[in-house]
Amino acid sequence: MLRFLMKKKDKNQHKAKNPLFQKNLKGKVIFIRHGETNYNIDFKKKGIYIKADTQYIDGHLNATGEQQALKASKNFESLDIEDVYVSPLYRAIQTATLIFKNHPKKENIVIHVHPLLTEVVSSVNNFSWDIDGTKKIFNMESEIKVDWSIFDNEFKTAQEQNFYYCNYIDLLPKIRNENMKKKLYDSYGTDNVKQAVGELGKLIIDLNMKRIESLEHLFKRAVSFKVFLHEKYGKELKNLDKKIVIISHSCFGQMFTSKECYNKKIIKEYPKDCCDMYNCEAVSVFI
Repeated sequence: MLRFLMKKKDKNQHKAKNPLFQKNLKGKVIFIRHGETNYNIDFKKKGIYIKADTQYIDGHLNATGEQQALKASKNFESLDIEDVYVSPLYRAIQTATLIFKNHPKKENIVIHVHPLLTEVVSSVNNFSWDIDGTKKIFNMESEIKVDWSIFDNEFKTAQEQNFYYCNYIDLLPKIRNENMKKKLYDSYGTDNVKQAVGELGKLIIDLNMKRIESLEHLFKRAVSFKVFLHEKYGKELKNLDKKIVIISHSCFGQMFTSKECYNKKIIKEYPKDCCDMYNCEAVSVFI
């Protein structure tokens, strides 16, 4: 996220012309970036130190983000959609429920929470501390079914689910990583949990790191999700009538929309052909 918030973007074009994605919604798979959060705005003003500010843990959409999602919903009213896949982070699920709350066939839509779609591990904004609370909120308030079965099958206990992102941390030295993970797990269910999560964000600042999940690991996650789609839908991916929607994040989206993800085994920087998206922007992805 840092790399792209530090410079002004040209709203009229993406980083590169890429046949893999299109700004129209004619493809089978449609990728949407979540709506705006206060973290998106405040990072520009306050800089790196908000990476450890606990008020931003698993942030929600702000008023602008909610309006972005509601405005985007008009683009999907005429599309045949049943499966929506979202990141476990609150802002992604919130975006999904707002986009499809007025869909004429919303009773047929299921929002599937998939851990592979989470954002690159880089700050408190990408950490969670109360997944159970998130489940309860959307079970009570969402007019569309939110299915956690994929997530629950991957992370069995409530404690594992709360700190699921620990499985994507691969840049910290092993001892430091294990110590931090133990501190997080020990804090579960106590008043110290948010402080422990904040300390992980502070560690990122102290080590002067942009992220503690490597781009190579993020790249492998993007490829793994493409494999998941191929295995689940197979030849149906060629049928453009019924759409599959993915709602995730900026950095994950840049990997997922890249054609290089098919051709490389190791990646050290963001692909040159990736799609750099604005909040609630939607593109078709041909996988």
